[in-house]
Amino acid sequence: MPEELTRLVWTLHRRLIQSQRPPTGENVRPPAQVELLRLVAAEPGITVRQAAAALRMQAHNVSSLVTVLVKDGYFTRVPDPADRRYVQLHPTAKMHAATHETDTTLYAGVAQALAGMPGDSVRIITDALPELWKLAERLAPSQD
Repeated sequence: MPEELTRLVWTLHRRLIQSQRPPTGENVRPPAQVELLRLVAAEPGITVRQAAAALRMQAHNVSSLVTVLVKDGYFTRVPDPADRRYVQLHPTAKMHAATHETDTTLYAGVAQALAGMPGDSVRIITDALPELWKLAERLAPSQD
């Protein structure tokens, strides 16, 4: 069962990425930029070093992505009040709007797929969601 669940999660992730459309007026962004955008949206105030650790990337690579995304108006850099040598990344209004538009499109696609399934299947999937969230928490890397 772990193998099947792992393949399923990777397939769902890939299908969601493939169905994702860029916000109006934007081009498709490289996956690393999308991951960083999603991370900052989920964790406003994260530092470059923290983002690099979360994404398993080198800090200088994340810093390069941040430079592009700041230039494009998605993030602001705010000095960390605890240590002004570091900056916190905060989403801009443009990023909030883009995230909302992208999420709305993704949610509609999932809703459409679910609507094409039998009601019992949708109920089983819905009932499994709390346990899948618990599994996701157990799979999270420890903060040691």
